[in-house]
Amino acid sequence: MRDDRPMAEIGDVTDARVRYEQKTAALVGRNVLDVRYWDIHNFGSEPPEWDDGDWHHAVMGVELMTDGGPVSVIWTSTFFPYGVEVFHEPIAAHLRLGPEGPEGWGVSDHAFWQSRLGSPVRGTAIHWERFELGPAIRAMDGARVAEPRTVHVPVALRLDFDSGPVWMVAGIPQWPDDEKVFVPGDEVMVVFSPERMRRIGFPETDFLQPRPTR
Repeated sequence: MRDDRPMAEIGDVTDARVRYEQKTAALVGRNVLDVRYWDIHNFGSEPPEWDDGDWHHAVMGVELMTDGGPVSVIWTSTFFPYGVEVFHEPIAAHLRLGPEGPEGWGVSDHAFWQSRLGSPVRGTAIHWERFELGPAIRAMDGARVAEPRTVHVPVALRLDFDSGPVWMVAGIPQWPDDEKVFVPGDEVMVVFSPERMRRIGFPETDFLQPRPTR
């Protein structure tokens, strides 16, 4: 079960965005030493299915052990459901663990992560999606109970390494057709190619291209 944090109040959104971007930028220069994905408890006898070629299904989030301490990348409702967000603390700070609670598994031996382990994060980028909301109308009498508003949500972020970028997306694959992805969603996808990001639906912007690392 998730232990969600409340959405930021409208008047605090600017400060919340500054804090968000500072937390993300603080990853630059850190060496990633180990990686774990997290999902709900697996009650079956088969291991979880998470490797889909050029993307991985981390579901509840990604835990990075760095030379500066643990980092968690999870989906949140800080700005509006749902975005992906960085926290400089173990993922256990955000999940209710227990005998039948969420569980993690190591993915550091995967080739995509092997090529990045021991390497510093060279840069970060964030894709903020704009959503127009409202007005909210009460069904029983048609009264307007909330005015229209605009929210900006960090639906994906990118970490740049010498060996290539990694995107983390708040999105839900629409099984059985994993070519269809609902964004934003309350799951985390880890993507290793700009082609996959385009197929998910991200526009052709600088966000799909890593910053030069040398």
